[in-house]
Parts: sequence; C-alpha cells; structure tokens
Amino acid sequence: MNEKISELLASASTRVVTIRYADGRPLVKTKLLHAAAVAAAGVIAAPRLTAAAAVGALLKGITLTVDEQAEEAAPA
Repeated sequence: MNEKISELLASASTRVVTIRYADGRPLVKTKLLHAAAVAAAGVIAAPRLTAAAAVGALLKGITLTVDEQAEEAAPA
C-alpha cells in the first residue's frame, strides 16, 4: 500500500496541469499535486462556489490538460 501511494505521489509531482482559454492561450500552469490540493480545499471549503466555477469554465470553453513535465535541460 505504501509503495502504491509513493508511486502516485511521484507521478503527481512530474505532471503539469494547464488551464487554457478557448483560443488556446494558457491561463494557469502548475504541478498536478498543487492543483489537486487547491481543488480539494475548494470543494471542502466552498462546494457551491467550486461548482459554479466549473459550470462557468464549461460555458466559456476553458480546457484543462494534464501532461508529463518536460525534463529541463542542464545549462551547457
């Protein structure tokens, strides 16, 4: 069980969440672990506000993508 949790946390720290406007411009880009923590806090603290924000995002055509974080190249 501990191995699976460690594996999930490791993969969450290497993934990036990007929220984009309908035209493709990025609005927010953050690590998956940070986005999950903020989303959980929002759902617990203000579930109606979170639901209203989700509906607003759907109506505006905002998209959310989860990608692998690109390895940063070491300076030469």
